[in-house]
Amino acid sequence: MEQSWIADRLAELGKKKLELAQALGLPPTRVSEILRGRRDIHVSELLPLARCLEMDPMTVLLLCAPPPAHLRPPEPAAPPPADLADDEQAWLAAFRALPEAERERWLRAVRNF
Repeated sequence: MEQSWIADRLAELGKKKLELAQALGLPPTRVSEILRGRRDIHVSELLPLARCLEMDPMTVLLLCAPPPAHLRPPEPAAPPPADLADDEQAWLAAFRALPEAERERWLRAVRNF
C-alpha cells in the first residue's frame, strides 16, 4: 500500500527522507520502498515513525493499515462468458453483485437442492 501521506507530512514539517531513515534505523532505500508501497511498515517502526512525523501513534497506525475488507472497493467482476444467453448473463451479473456472504448462502442452497 502506497504511503504518500508520509512524504506529504515530511514536506509539511520541512524534513527529509534521510531524517526519517535515521529515525527508523533504516537505509534511505528502505524508506523509499515504504513510500512507494513496496515494503510494509513493521510494528516496531510505528512509534519512531510517529515521533519523526510529530503525530499521534494511533493515527499513524490507522494510516498505515489497509482498510478493512468491508470498506475496500469490490474487485472488478470478470465479464460473463459470451456463450450465455442475455437472461443468463443478467442472472450471473446479479449474483456477482451480491455480497460474498449472500453468494455463499445461495451456493449452499443450490448445492443442497
